[in-house]
Amino acid sequence: MNWYDKAIIYQIYPKSFQDTNDDGIGDLQGVTKRLGYIKDMGFNTIWLNPIFVSPQVDNGYDVSNYFAIDPILGDTDDFSEMIEEAHKLDLHIILDLPINHTSDEHPWFKDAVNNANSIFKDYYIWHDAVDGHEPNNWGSFFGGSVWEKNPTKSDEYYFHLFDKKMPDLNWKNPEVQKSVADIAKFWLEKGVDGFRLDAFIHIAKANLDQNSLITDEKFPIDDIFYAKLPAVKDYMAGFVKEIKEYKPDAFLFGEASSAKARDAAEYTRPNGNVCDVVVNSDNYGEVYDDSNADIPKFFQDRRLSLDSLKQTYVTWESVLDHVSLPTLTWGNHDISRVLDRLNLPVKDDKVTKLLAMLLFLQRGIPVVYYGEEIGMHGLKYQKIADFDDQRALDLIKSLHLKSYDDETILKFLNNQDEMTARGPMQWDDSQYCGFSTQQPWNWAQTDANNVDQEIIDDNSVMTFYRKLLRVKKHECFTDGNYQLLITDSKIYAYLRKTTESEGLVVANFSDQKKTFVLPKAAWKSVLTNESIKKTGGTIELGPWGCCALESRK
Repeated sequence: MNWYDKAIIYQIYPKSFQDTNDDGIGDLQGVTKRLGYIKDMGFNTIWLNPIFVSPQVDNGYDVSNYFAIDPILGDTDDFSEMIEEAHKLDLHIILDLPINHTSDEHPWFKDAVNNANSIFKDYYIWHDAVDGHEPNNWGSFFGGSVWEKNPTKSDEYYFHLFDKKMPDLNWKNPEVQKSVADIAKFWLEKGVDGFRLDAFIHIAKANLDQNSLITDEKFPIDDIFYAKLPAVKDYMAGFVKEIKEYKPDAFLFGEASSAKARDAAEYTRPNGNVCDVVVNSDNYGEVYDDSNADIPKFFQDRRLSLDSLKQTYVTWESVLDHVSLPTLTWGNHDISRVLDRLNLPVKDDKVTKLLAMLLFLQRGIPVVYYGEEIGMHGLKYQKIADFDDQRALDLIKSLHLKSYDDETILKFLNNQDEMTARGPMQWDDSQYCGFSTQQPWNWAQTDANNVDQEIIDDNSVMTFYRKLLRVKKHECFTDGNYQLLITDSKIYAYLRKTTESEGLVVANFSDQKKTFVLPKAAWKSVLTNESIKKTGGTIELGPWGCCALESRK
């Protein structure tokens, strides 16, 4: 096994984790300061959202210099200290590496638009105007067309799948593949243990002369033209080969937001020169309320469906069996926090603990977004003018045109917008949560949960997480195979088996007591979110009760 097969990942949004220089923005010294906390919780791997130099159009995913730390986060010395101290604690560090696009302020792009003979022109995707307008009708994920005029040549466009200030790289060009690999090797040399490969499924594009047949929008988002195309694997092969030859145990953690289980298997085949694991953005068992056509899917009310969650994970666990490990996550920086998003039936720490146990003891690599381990909710903004991200601005504009009042729009935004999930980590009950002495860069109403309060409470969510992550390291829950059990519709239960031991997880997702018949009698309870009653070959779980049991063969 590789080290990352037993990874337990803690995702940190650096700008919001810990501020040490009192400017209201988190920094690398803040990460270093909290390494002991991360280690004590039971994590062994840290994923940092982007830390490279950036104009911050998209919070660091628009990189203008891949070889330097953004000054708002620190400098090379801060980075080196963080790596050194993390490795002393046997913590691995993986960096977010945007590989689909750069900033328009990157030297490659600047030279491409300002120098007629630039060798970097072919680092990006260009097309002449068609009848005086955009080459096709494809829509950008950030709204509008994927095409923007070359600022120095009015009859030519460049391609941008995201913001117009984030031009896409041309991965057809072998020099692009080599240049991005050189970036990765630079950071591996500095001690990094791997990378989250941002938006890698988008690096291949279809025939640029083809138009989408979707007609209800001027520029429809139609990912058949720019997501999961076969050439993705071809472009990635040389890039990955270079990295693995340089550092064979480098962990490549691919972001494949719209991937299904079979896509994930193709991208993670052993020796396939793509990724070691992938993470997608649709494995949460969500059922959407699509009754109102005015509301885009991203902002629709939703709830957790246990049937959907079961189907999702029995599919992923089965398809990836003997191929790779699934990633187990309730969320990340691109969606609102799980306790706000899923419209859970009750607001109770028992449910928070149940969700954690149910998911993270399955076969796979847990990925916990900072603050989840204390049951942290997202920020609650007080007015719609507080939102300035593009997705929120588009919703506000659209619903205002349809005569929605601000209070209704604010509810949708506070429940679902990603900026609510990027608030400061709540370390204590001081004015700015122990994050900073100054108002944080992203600030609104917070909840009362904090580390100082929970670390001394034996029944807190944080204490439960610490115990849970230790149970995750038990042989059966790390190495065991996976069998989802057919049960009562309100119970989620599965077995994990190795040649030496077995693990069993049972979760009651209802407000009624439930009795569960054990597969055999000899089980030892290793963690519960409440007292359970075991009688002979059965256990009784109270409302929202869950337990993890083990047995030696």
